[in-house]
Amino acid sequence: MLRELSARECDELLGRHRFGRIGVRDAEGVYIVPIGYAVEDGAIYAHAAPGHKVHLMRLWPHVAFEVDEIEDGAHWRSVLVRGRFEEVQGEEARQHARLLLVKAFEGNPVSVTAGHGHRTHLADAVLFRVRMEDVTGRAEGL
Repeated sequence: MLRELSARECDELLGRHRFGRIGVRDAEGVYIVPIGYAVEDGAIYAHAAPGHKVHLMRLWPHVAFEVDEIEDGAHWRSVLVRGRFEEVQGEEARQHARLLLVKAFEGNPVSVTAGHGHRTHLADAVLFRVRMEDVTGRAEGL
């Protein structure tokens, strides 16, 4: 039976995972890509190489973010976040975001793939957060 997740269940699901999908407006519709993330104080923190996704978020900062847990077609949970892209500015804030992401990924070096398969280290990436404005969740069979 389909049901809505409570705010607590949504927070727990977001906290259990490290990868989700971000949806960004573009001139032709919507651009959706996977991203690694961490959550803190009502915001989703992430990073990206300079490129199409960052360009679009700077143009149209209202974004959506989704995380799923899927056991099978009858047993799943999903959280949808609507929010606003903010580029992390200032060295202190950037350092905090970097540390948050490294901690979330258990100290593993965090890098992103730029165009043509080139890798960009976290120190050189665009750091951003999505301020959560609306969070909803649904579940089926769980």
